Amino acid sequence: MSEWQDYLHSAQDSAKHLVAETTVGSSKISTTFAGFDLTFGDPPLLFETMVLGGPHHGRMQRYSTWSEARFGHDDTVIQVMTTSPPSE
Repeated sequence: MSEWQDYLHSAQDSAKHLVAETTVGSSKISTTFAGFDLTFGDPPLLFETMVLGGPHHGRMQRYSTWSEARFGHDDTVIQVMTTSPPSE
């Protein structure tokens, strides 16, 4: 467990955990590898896309694989660029 924790800290410090990051207007869309199952479900969800700032702030999606995360990031960027935020 200690070795895994050391790896996660080094990955975060070196940005190796970052799948993709895109800025659209006042929003930053960031997709990262968490290093652990974010939901403790099946399948495990190890990656997360989060929108920070702007009208879509807080929008989030989770994925099981790096390729799903990369595709999901691009999809989120397109949706932030082309859709209105959800009504509250």
